[in-house]
Amino acid sequence: MSAAVAELEATLGSPLFLRGRRQLEISSAGTRLLPRIAEVLGAVDALQAETRDLASTARSELRIGFTPLAGAARVALLLDPFMKQHPETRMLFFESSVIDLERRLNAGQLDVIIGCGFRRVSSHKRLRLLSDPLVLCSKEAERDEVTSIQLATASKCRLLFTEDLCGLATATRALFESAGLSVDAYPGRAMSYGALEDWVELGLGSAVLPRYHVKNAAMAHPLRDAAGVALTLEVEAVWKSPLAAATHAAKFLTYLHRVVPTLARGMMR
Repeated sequence: MSAAVAELEATLGSPLFLRGRRQLEISSAGTRLLPRIAEVLGAVDALQAETRDLASTARSELRIGFTPLAGAARVALLLDPFMKQHPETRMLFFESSVIDLERRLNAGQLDVIIGCGFRRVSSHKRLRLLSDPLVLCSKEAERDEVTSIQLATASKCRLLFTEDLCGLATATRALFESAGLSVDAYPGRAMSYGALEDWVELGLGSAVLPRYHVKNAAMAHPLRDAAGVALTLEVEAVWKSPLAAATHAAKFLTYLHRVVPTLARGMMR
């Protein structure tokens, strides 16, 4: 790093930093030049992102990112008909966290991302693909033979959460906050949905989960709002507006709009 900075200073002809034996300070030249350097680096990043976008569209390739909440098996089922109909389009899949997928989409490393909890950006398009019914996994409710649970009742339970990689924890907290309810959160964090169920079995608390990811249906009870309406989590697809300019991408987006929601409804029955 020091050698690279020294080489940059030599190229610019001005020291960016004042170096002492025990400290390092930004020079007056550095104060003026570092913001400009940051602008140049940002422009280079944007240029590289555009280049990757162009390369992807030219290759008839689609790079699809999804969160664990969307689920690899479910994404594969939803997109399989398109892949069979369009074998000329190469599909590449990438599973990661909400934040990482957003970063890769913005950097031009992914074409479409699927999950929940993505930030709203004016230059991005979005489409709701499916609604995941939410359930409360609870040993107490299983023992009491409860059929469904209202959100207000769930707020009285000690709730277990995962590390917020897939957006579930944020979405769960938002549900309670929008209803004016506080949350009694267990201080630890699980790394997977399966671990959450294990923790419920161990009596550490209760957990809100999408029904799709629940293995032990006996302790999963539909979660409802104060009016008795079933609560759901919206899984959506997000992409940058220019994507539709490529012919193969336009076909894929048409498929997302016309076919995937119908397939998703069939899967949720």
